[in-house]
Amino acid sequence: MKPPTLRVGLVLGAGGPLGHAYHAGVLRAIEHAHGWDPRSAHLIVGTSAGAQVGALIRAGLSGKDLAARVSGEALHPDAHAIAQHYVRPDHRKADPSLPKSRMPAAPRFLLQALQSPKNLRPGRLVSALLPEGRVNLNEQAVGLRRVFGETWPDEHLWITAVHLDTGDRVAFGAPGAPDIDVGTAVTCSGAVPGVHMPVRFRGRRYVDGGVASATHLDLLANHPLDLVVVSSPLSMFGPMGTLVRSEMRHVPKTTAVALFEPHGDALQAMGRNPMAIERSSRVAQLACETTLRELERADKKALSTLLRSSAGDT
Repeated sequence: MKPPTLRVGLVLGAGGPLGHAYHAGVLRAIEHAHGWDPRSAHLIVGTSAGAQVGALIRAGLSGKDLAARVSGEALHPDAHAIAQHYVRPDHRKADPSLPKSRMPAAPRFLLQALQSPKNLRPGRLVSALLPEGRVNLNEQAVGLRRVFGETWPDEHLWITAVHLDTGDRVAFGAPGAPDIDVGTAVTCSGAVPGVHMPVRFRGRRYVDGGVASATHLDLLANHPLDLVVVSSPLSMFGPMGTLVRSEMRHVPKTTAVALFEPHGDALQAMGRNPMAIERSSRVAQLACETTLRELERADKKALSTLLRSSAGDT
């Protein structure tokens, strides 16, 4: 009798271009060490950079291909056919057709938040206070629509974003969320306040899901899983690592959690600027190497057993 399939969740946090590279290195290492293919994840929760990586996984890229794409190495032909449509707009190049402004992007929300202390959440307040960014993400959305069309993947993919004018969080793809295409959802999740234009969808403006949380682990509170693999690039900043650990309490106690955060050579290579895209190749390489060493540690023995069992099911 075939053993029951293990339900593995993959949580990919925010982190800019270097976060994207870090995810790729971590997943390549896990795939190499344990034969676990991230494409087999029962659920993927992606935020900002993690939303981009999650979409590429659901499109068909393996951990090896994700790292190869970041590092400029040759991809499997099928992966190349997908990856060629992925576009990362240069965050340093503003759209000249968009007017410059110093006005807060969401003054109404600022006023409401000041009148209601429960809405005084730092990330949301900063996003409302900053002016609208002038880097247009439409090219990225168009590229992903070439891969997914207007449909959502059959496999579970939840992409987080924040409604700029209310501070409400949405997890596109989750039950009850608005219907949307993957390209638009990914750009909603990655629209960094003050840098990128908020993404307009059905009369609402959406910004980076990282405004509310780097990982959104609380979304897993009522979703039964055997194992959750968490990649948290923004743990490169100490307070963010503390927040991630506090959010882990939302994961059911019956679910094993494997948390990967930048450390050692990978952390040093990332520096203090997650937007330093020129470091991506080096970060992906060192994230893979440090993760391989981490997987040899005693506290990852349970992870090894679960991932090997899961890989055997696929």
